[in-house]
Amino acid sequence: MEILKKITGFLLEGFLTAALLLAPMSASAALDSPTRAVEHDVKAAFIYNFTKFITWPPASFENNSTPFRACIVEDMPLIEALESLTQKSTKGRQFQVIRFGSGVEAGMCHLLFIGESTERSLAKKIIASVGNSPVLTVGDYPAFATQGGIVRFIPFDGRLTFEINLEASRRSGLEISSKLLNLAKIVRGQP
Repeated sequence: MEILKKITGFLLEGFLTAALLLAPMSASAALDSPTRAVEHDVKAAFIYNFTKFITWPPASFENNSTPFRACIVEDMPLIEALESLTQKSTKGRQFQVIRFGSGVEAGMCHLLFIGESTERSLAKKIIASVGNSPVLTVGDYPAFATQGGIVRFIPFDGRLTFEINLEASRRSGLEISSKLLNLAKIVRGQP
């Protein structure tokens, strides 16, 4: 009976995660603000679920009560969407959302989102400042993954999908679950 509960729980979690990760997003998201808000909610759900399928090295956290810090560069709507998740935890750690900048260094973050509106030269500097640190970099502009970012959101056929740069994730010391990799387009190469 206990085994059946575990199997059922595993299958349910997998189904719900897949459904959430493949949630629809309107192709006209850039045109109207209600749909744009939905896009930010979908990205926030992706980001939160990424944390469940990626393992950070233990040294990434100062101690057992250190929160999981998701830092966001210049994307207030995404910050607002993620703030609705701050009552949740990920892998036993409180999920914390921080606006990147003004004293926040890239190395303080466990996840760092660099939005499409960020100037490209600044985005490159931020990615370079992360270096090989165990920071999951996530972005949504076309060259993000090929410039050394780890996960890039891609709008495709009315849905939001993503690609993963395997070399960048390995350099950072992050372990990405095969379940997440199976849902992604894999990008290889260094910036």
